[in-house]
Order: sequence, then structure tokens, then C-alpha cells
Amino acid sequence: MIVTLSGITGVGKSFFKNVIIQELGIKNLVIVTTREKRKNEIDGIDKIFVSDKDFEKMKKDKDILFDFEFLGAKYGYKTEYLESKDNFVTEVHYDTIYEFRKKTKDVFAIYMIPSDLNKAIEELKKRGLPKKVEQDRLKEIKEHIEKFSKNKDLQNQFNYILINDYTDNSKKELLNIIKQKIKEKQEVNV
Repeated sequence: MIVTLSGITGVGKSFFKNVIIQELGIKNLVIVTTREKRKNEIDGIDKIFVSDKDFEKMKKDKDILFDFEFLGAKYGYKTEYLESKDNFVTEVHYDTIYEFRKKTKDVFAIYMIPSDLNKAIEELKKRGLPKKVEQDRLKEIKEHIEKFSKNKDLQNQFNYILINDYTDNSKKELLNIIKQKIKEKQEVNV
């Protein structure tokens, strides 16, 4: 099963992904990207950082099963991970959830909404991104909220909606729903 986390920038996707990895022992579905590595990111752990040429070679060699572009960078999921029977967790941009579901059979998609939009914006600004990137992300937040709130088909792509109130309550709720989903899958496979 692949647990996907989607939502606006600053809603806590990376934080919750790490919590799921640490507390539930689910593997990180590492994405391949051509974007610049941020400070504190570890190549091969957080993301696999490659050149544009290497990314295209991976696609040609069918090492990447699903790819997309976002804010000028390329992203892709390795075929071996998407076809694995292991449990993984990853962040998926809401615009790519349709195609991600087509390429991956066992997805439990979670959409995260901030209880306080200003808190999400504050979290984004803490990243210390270059000004242009930060402005692009802020613009994307507005577009993202409008699109998600009006598009019922997009909303229906997600199995669960989590309101992140930035407290332990949200963390507990998320962990409980994933534990329940894993338990249900184990019962079916017995």
C-alpha cells in the first residue's frame, strides 16, 4: 500500500510523512527530482537528486514509471517502488493524484487541510526559500485552495481528509487512520 499525503505548501506533509515513517515503520517512497537540494535534505533519503540528463535517461530506461513537472523541476517515482508490495508513504501533488492512481494499484490517499491558513503560510516562510520560489509557492497556495474547493472529482480522489490543527490531535488522528487501514488490509490478506 502507498499512503499519499497531499495539501497546500506548509500544511505539514513532510512533518507527517516523517512521523508515519518513525512511528509506523512504513518506508519512505523516495521521489527522484531535478530540483535543487535544500539545506537539511539528504540525497537518497529525502529525495534522489539528479541532473536533467540523468532523469531523462531513467525515464528512457523505464526506471521511472510516473513523472511530472512542478515549479520548473522534474519529479518521478521509481518503477521498483511503485510495483513493490511493501508499505510506503509519500507526498503527492494534488494535480498529479489522478495519474498517480492510474500507475499505482494500492493507494490510500490523504488530503490535508490547515485549520489556520496563516499558520501554513508561516510554516512556508520558515523554510528560507529563495524569494522567487517563496512567491511562486504563495501564489500556488491560492490556486490550489480554489481548485480543490470547487472540484468534486478531485476531492473524490482522496480516501481521507485530515484537518491539521498543528497539535498532537492531528498527529494521533492520522496515525490511527493509517493503522486502521493497515489492519484492514492484513485481515483481507489472511
